[in-house]
Amino acid sequence: MIANPYKLHIVKKAEIPKGKPVIYASTHGFKDDVLNAVLVAGRPLHILMGALFDFFNTIDGILAWLIGVVLVDRSNKNSRTISLPKMQRAMLFGSNALIFPESAWNLTDSLLVMRLYSGVYKLAILTNVLVVPIATHTEGKICYAILDEPFDITVYGCDEGTQMLRNKLATLKFELMERYSSFSRSELESNGKSCKTTWEEIKRKIISEASNYTQKTEYSDLYSIYRFIDKNVTEYAEAFAHLCDIKITKHNAFLLRPDRLGK
Repeated sequence: MIANPYKLHIVKKAEIPKGKPVIYASTHGFKDDVLNAVLVAGRPLHILMGALFDFFNTIDGILAWLIGVVLVDRSNKNSRTISLPKMQRAMLFGSNALIFPESAWNLTDSLLVMRLYSGVYKLAILTNVLVVPIATHTEGKICYAILDEPFDITVYGCDEGTQMLRNKLATLKFELMERYSSFSRSELESNGKSCKTTWEEIKRKIISEASNYTQKTEYSDLYSIYRFIDKNVTEYAEAFAHLCDIKITKHNAFLLRPDRLGK
């Protein structure tokens, strides 16, 4: 496909039952993983798309419209709520669904898959269909992908089912990374840069492929505002935010030691 800047290599592709729609749930990590997930699925589908600026202002929006799309304003609770009945209606007419439950590119330092929104589970309950995990991963100009076995997420509760999906996606992602992106530390640091510096450069390159608007609104701090935030989990930035307001004296200067800052 001309529009795809990557050579797509499907490592494994499970058989999907015919005669009934499914929900494809894919990992999310780079600009063209939407297109590659569509190609991996290989069936008529509607994409749940939250990048509104890109839809209305870039060529990607035209391609999404040609494929089939349901728009959602991720910053608007009502829009998020009504997007599922819209997807349900498309599926009633025979279309499949493609959802990226991380809701943003995974640019974290250590998570194979970020915490997921529950939309896939809720749509499966509405439509009584199976969920098909898809993982994509790039190395150079090749996009590797796995389409996993469909499973019934509705036999679980919402939290358990969503976590089950995350586990499946993370397992697939790890398999692709292990097979096609295994490097020694000496290889990664051969250019004189630390692994962390190299990773920061890779993240900035990934973000640079997005539109200027998306860069400024979603990834200004290399960590999208649209990711799922678990209120029961304290993140690094939140845990150490109070240090910005501390007046340093000789009695508390020890707090700035690297080992105290987690570096």
